[in-house]
Amino acid sequence: MTTSADVASHAGLSRSTVSQIFNGREHLFSEDTIARVRASASELGYRPSLAGRTLARGRSDIVITLLSDVTFNPRLRELVDTMTAELAIAGLTNLVRFMGSDGLLEDAVLGLKPYGVISLASLSEAQNERLLGQGVRLVSQSEDIQIGIDNAIGRLQAQHLAECGFDTVAVVVPEAAREQGFASAREAGVHEWATEHGLTVLPTRHVSLERGGSHNAVHGLPSTPIGLAAYNDEVAMSVLSAALFFGRTVPNDLGIIGIDNSPVAAAMTPTITTIDYDIDFSAHGIVALLMRDSSVADVDDPVEMIRDRLRVIQGDTTRR
Repeated sequence: MTTSADVASHAGLSRSTVSQIFNGREHLFSEDTIARVRASASELGYRPSLAGRTLARGRSDIVITLLSDVTFNPRLRELVDTMTAELAIAGLTNLVRFMGSDGLLEDAVLGLKPYGVISLASLSEAQNERLLGQGVRLVSQSEDIQIGIDNAIGRLQAQHLAECGFDTVAVVVPEAAREQGFASAREAGVHEWATEHGLTVLPTRHVSLERGGSHNAVHGLPSTPIGLAAYNDEVAMSVLSAALFFGRTVPNDLGIIGIDNSPVAAAMTPTITTIDYDIDFSAHGIVALLMRDSSVADVDDPVEMIRDRLRVIQGDTTRR
């Protein structure tokens, strides 16, 4: 088994130099020395011990990404994958953990001595303080910011439906309790914009993503044209299926807009109009903040920054 001593001998350097380079003290050495060590390690097939590095540095090369207990949809997967790829370039390993309804951070999480934590779930002040108190780099999005972003998404849905000629709108949300953290703010955004601009707002419709679970959301709707703002593209697909089942024409009779710009929206016939957001921009910004990249400026209004990058992807379900 190859050891750090073998790498040092092969590179013609001291074992201390090799050990410091592999334990995060590259800044003490020239680029040529670092390159010699890495080249020797690669040629000999040497891999530093994770446990040893953690012990020497007081922290691991692990980043823990905390996610809300919501459906792990394709766009969320894309965000996590993009962050994981950027972290890998920096020599870091991304581990994903879902936050339960109790919101507890078990000792096992801190027991990994993570390099940092990226929380896409809302953390309490006590949780933030506990992580920071352990010397963990933390990127945490506040609940207020998430509400602001979801509200902006709902407002954009209502605006698009109005621009397509619908003067009556309704929100369609899933029954699942785990989705309500996002659904409420999106629903409020639709209602606010519609009310401000004189649209008629019908009571919110609820669906379950199972066979026939969207029938009640469509059955009994007025016969006049109605724009439906769906919680996401899966809900939009479910509503579209129910509309066709009951003989409602889309988009002349019912207009439907989802959220996520997921593959299912483009694959449906008719294609589903949806809201897109900039995954690459978000992932890069999150990783840069974790790495404390000095080129990333402080943002006075992160909600506005994200809102400016929201866009409608026109599909057939609102093309009148």
